[in-house]
Amino acid sequence: MSANGSIDNRVKMLSDYLCTQRPQCGTPCAVKCWKWNVTQVTMQQSAAALKYAVLILNRPISQHHSFVKRIWNGATVKMTVDGGTKQWDKYLNNMSEEVKKGIKLPDLITGDFDSITEEILEKYKKKGCKAIHTPDQDHTDFTKALMELNIHSNSIGVEIDHVLVFAQSSGRLDQTLGNIQTLFLARDKKLINPDTKVYLLSDDALSWLLSPGDHVITIPEETRSHKNSWCSLIPIGEVCQLATTTGLKWNLDNQPLMFGDIVSTSNTFDGSDKVTVKCSNTLLWSMRIPTVMGPEKSSH
Repeated sequence: MSANGSIDNRVKMLSDYLCTQRPQCGTPCAVKCWKWNVTQVTMQQSAAALKYAVLILNRPISQHHSFVKRIWNGATVKMTVDGGTKQWDKYLNNMSEEVKKGIKLPDLITGDFDSITEEILEKYKKKGCKAIHTPDQDHTDFTKALMELNIHSNSIGVEIDHVLVFAQSSGRLDQTLGNIQTLFLARDKKLINPDTKVYLLSDDALSWLLSPGDHVITIPEETRSHKNSWCSLIPIGEVCQLATTTGLKWNLDNQPLMFGDIVSTSNTFDGSDKVTVKCSNTLLWSMRIPTVMGPEKSSH
């Protein structure tokens, strides 16, 4: 009896929560809906009408040259963040002269400049790149970069649809968690336009926050059919009282997610072209996008 009562209470809690939301997806639902199309983020699908920004953080860039060049040159705003400028310069130097041809310069270089050499900074300033010193130590360079992106996009009168952040997660765990913290700050402190979506890219893993509500995530065919495909739903920052999914191999049905109990790691897809997620609290969604590593590596 107590177990049933607990389930009933959780369902009522979710129902009460959903009734406070306003419809955003154009369908007659009572909860806010988000649609996520990663083929637009990775430019596998034409996204000519989209305005997006690319940020390079201070971590090695591992993605294939063809992907990086395409996504970088197509960006409305191109930014390197502190030591990310050094990483970008190193990445370019490892390219052949033929591949390097036509790669555009950063629009902005930001940061407290403690992770970039004076030589590299002056090199790009002489090329005409705008450098903005952000010495405030109360925020990470990534957080401050989003603030500067907001200022810049407002100054040029452009609404940014999404931000793709090259943020290799191997290495220091505290910096990885700091990047996730910035995702929360971007949303909750309105560092950028509330309609702008922010994605973290590490190797071939794409991650972003799912706010409370309904989500429809388009799964590319090469992702859902890949033998080593994976995805995860992680309750970061708070317990997720209820989560329900479709399109996964191991779906959730009004399942609470929390550390010390159940979290959905190493999940995968059931072959459907869409995954739906209904969550009462924020979740971190991650999934593999094998094509960003190039044809050879994506086959493994």
